[in-house]
Amino acid sequence: MTMEFCKIWMDVCDAARRIEDEFGTDKALQYLVSEKFLNYLEAAERLPDYRAELPAFVAEIKTIFEPWQLAECLATARQTEPFDTDIYEDEDEEYIEMERQDELRRSAADLLLVERAKEWLLDEGN
Repeated sequence: MTMEFCKIWMDVCDAARRIEDEFGTDKALQYLVSEKFLNYLEAAERLPDYRAELPAFVAEIKTIFEPWQLAECLATARQTEPFDTDIYEDEDEEYIEMERQDELRRSAADLLLVERAKEWLLDEGN
């Protein structure tokens, strides 16, 4: 992996500024923080080049948005609706239970990811 590819955060920060100008702060926050930063943070768990760029990415995000805006965005990031068994009306109980457990695992992973994002974006030390 080249260093150029892991610096994609520069482009998404520029795009977030354009989105904010054209569509408003909420849309820009959703794009940059709820989508791009969380995906980048997830990739940084496996990829050292991405991990090395996290401090710079975080610093740039903090120049675009106020801490209270970041906190509000992260308060609802990656939240999901409660598991609905009604959408599985033609499936057997075992399959439904497997799907429920998969959803629980995904939700737990998302919750942990958002908590890590809060540590990065809301902690004054970063």
